[in-house]
Amino acid sequence: MNHRSFYKPNIVNKNMFKNKRGQITLFVIIAILIVGIALIFFLWIKPNYIQSSSGKPYLDQCVEDSVNNAVLELGKQGGYKDPEFSYLYQSEKTAYLCYTEEYYKQCIVQEPFLIQHFKENLKSRIQKDVESCYENSVEELRREGYDVSQGIPNFEIELQPAKTIIQIQAPTTVTKETAQKFNKINVEINSPIYNILMIATSVLQQEAKYGDSDVTSMMVFYPDLIINKLKQGEGTKIYIIEDKQSKIKFQFASRSLVFPPGYNLVQ
Repeated sequence: MNHRSFYKPNIVNKNMFKNKRGQITLFVIIAILIVGIALIFFLWIKPNYIQSSSGKPYLDQCVEDSVNNAVLELGKQGGYKDPEFSYLYQSEKTAYLCYTEEYYKQCIVQEPFLIQHFKENLKSRIQKDVESCYENSVEELRREGYDVSQGIPNFEIELQPAKTIIQIQAPTTVTKETAQKFNKINVEINSPIYNILMIATSVLQQEAKYGDSDVTSMMVFYPDLIINKLKQGEGTKIYIIEDKQSKIKFQFASRSLVFPPGYNLVQ
């Protein structure tokens, strides 16, 4: 028996050990790189958008509540805070968004840029609320022991399909052990108001072109919405467009292609 073969080293096992050790080293290097990149980002680059976490102003819920309340209020009045040219429907001043006082003629759209019109009134309605939300957030941070240098908040509203974004410019520095500087606060709110306003625009276009609209066909294409057309006196119609899930609605008045009293009797 050849005893030398008994003491022969296992070369395969040694190679496997080396391969495993090399893989572990590679994983450690990758982990160190990831941690290093994260530290560089948060300590030197610093994100510009303020998000909700300890030591950072938090406005999301406050601003969201204000926007939702304002959308409900404006929606009942055709997008106006206090419409001057309106029809009184169930004790609510519902704005005429398409109107003619003449017989036999189609109405003229009063707000050709409906989304922009709604956005401007929404901004005016929530202006003080946004300022208050920011101020309260700063005071809360100070109560938690932070030193806060605050700016003057200014904001814009962006209406998008299925959501509303409030973009707040408010340069803010929050300091405890280290200083953090922030420039922008974005509050994103789930809301169907953009989609509702787009349907309202289509209704107004039909009223202006044909003197009426086919809301039944619209509901077939938009099953998430309820679209009511309610005929009132002297040719006025009230349109109510409501999202089934959120119950957010937009209503307005139209007077178009009206015939004089007794017209059907003459024919």
